Amino acid sequence: MGADENIIAELRGFDRIAYNSDDRFYKRLCDVGDFYEEVIADKTPCEVTSVEQLLDKVENSAIYKILKKTSERNLQILLMKVRIYSVKDISEILHISKTSIYERIKNVREKLNKIR
Repeated sequence: MGADENIIAELRGFDRIAYNSDDRFYKRLCDVGDFYEEVIADKTPCEVTSVEQLLDKVENSAIYKILKKTSERNLQILLMKVRIYSVKDISEILHISKTSIYERIKNVREKLNKIR
């Protein structure tokens, strides 16, 4: 088709980066799939607007202890994720890199997975 080989190689590199990113996302999603299913099954209306309300809604004492020890910034990120903000939006609002947000969520998730 007349495209330069360097451009084709660069496009392949971008595709590989996008694939790896999607792959990591879906692997993380599978790790907490059961938890999400439980949350989705709970049909009680819940509009959480503050970190305090988020903590008040936690019924499991082990989860509460972990979240209580978590930093305020991490709880803000979790609250925004619960309220369906995208990582891009959270990044812009809190002035934190997307990588940092993913890392903070991963750290909290790992702590929560230990109590299972």
